[in-house]
Amino acid sequence: MPCDGLAYMQAASNLKSIHLLRALLREASYIPDASARQYLGRYIVSRFRAYQPSQNATASIDVQALEQHRHRAFKRRHASIIIERTRSTQRQAQKGLNYLRRANQGELPCLRKILLLAYGRMGRRKYELLGDLLRPEIPVHDRNNAASADTPAPLHQLYYSDKRFLSFFDAPKKKSATELTIEISDRHPRLKTVVKSQVQAGIAIGRDIKRPHLLTPIRNVWERPMPIKRARNNVKRWYAETMTRLLPPLPNDEWDRLHALTTGEKWIEFAKPRTRAIELQSEPRNEDAQWRAFIHQALALDKPSKADRQWGNQRPHNITTRFMRRLYAKILALSCKLEWNEDRSKWYAVWGNKPTKLQIYSAAVDGALFAGVDAKGQLLQRPPRVRRATKPELLSS
Repeated sequence: MPCDGLAYMQAASNLKSIHLLRALLREASYIPDASARQYLGRYIVSRFRAYQPSQNATASIDVQALEQHRHRAFKRRHASIIIERTRSTQRQAQKGLNYLRRANQGELPCLRKILLLAYGRMGRRKYELLGDLLRPEIPVHDRNNAASADTPAPLHQLYYSDKRFLSFFDAPKKKSATELTIEISDRHPRLKTVVKSQVQAGIAIGRDIKRPHLLTPIRNVWERPMPIKRARNNVKRWYAETMTRLLPPLPNDEWDRLHALTTGEKWIEFAKPRTRAIELQSEPRNEDAQWRAFIHQALALDKPSKADRQWGNQRPHNITTRFMRRLYAKILALSCKLEWNEDRSKWYAVWGNKPTKLQIYSAAVDGALFAGVDAKGQLLQRPPRVRRATKPELLSS
């Protein structure tokens, strides 16, 4: 009997997971952006496959692909881990479902975050774009020299380490008597261009990148030479902070498409609205009962009042073309593309224009129009009249 109860609970849990998967895919198909719909669909399926037992997989090829997946989040979990994390992952999926519903209802923060994830401004796709940006390139003047590509990075030799983050920098240069400057290596011209352009434009989602290079002290607080381990950790810390705040460039065709959506040159591919099912009444309704139900619904007190509704910028909006263009403009301001200049043989970063705020027009107003009222439009109180003292002879007469 206990085995039957355990099997029943496991079957019910599996059925709940299937319902959540279908609901998430259905809600993701209503997002008003084609790229976001594709991104969310792939992400949801990959995450659910990671918690699917191998014996329930559709084909052996899928099993081998998940076991050899590069990202740990998409690798298939062990059966014991799947059973242990079922409830927590179901709660997480339910939260994600509610978040997608709020985005489809027009809540600006939710929809903005989904577009940031889809266009690689944050989340997993951002680091996929960063992986392409961090690939080394042989400079133009060293392409004929094959031995230059095999030489180790300067910091590898200086700090006696083969860590990957040290390969992105040149040798330190003395800036002053107390500081050294470490620039990004010429083997990574695209990375160097994006970092410099983002610092010059002052573009960031959170905190800005302070400078396009690393400033590190020559000596420590005891005026001794900087230990190698601490110098290496300073480079590691600057690299981690910069990669966290860096906004990698989009592919040129995707950036051009986003720019066309912002300017209106390309139509926005809205999702087709779901057609609701029509209730079929086998028996004719009583008009008196229908009218009585309508009156009771209108007089119900469980409806939210105006005080409970959201107002301001955070309220749900109607998802229109104008609303989406303004949202695309905010995403485009955080995105760039790289273009190669043949004349100067260097990369250039092209960023989207920042959305301009409308200035409030103020004109001179005649003071006579608002005379006699205060700032709230209420009449000014006149001071009480002072009565004059009467003469005694007038009172006696």
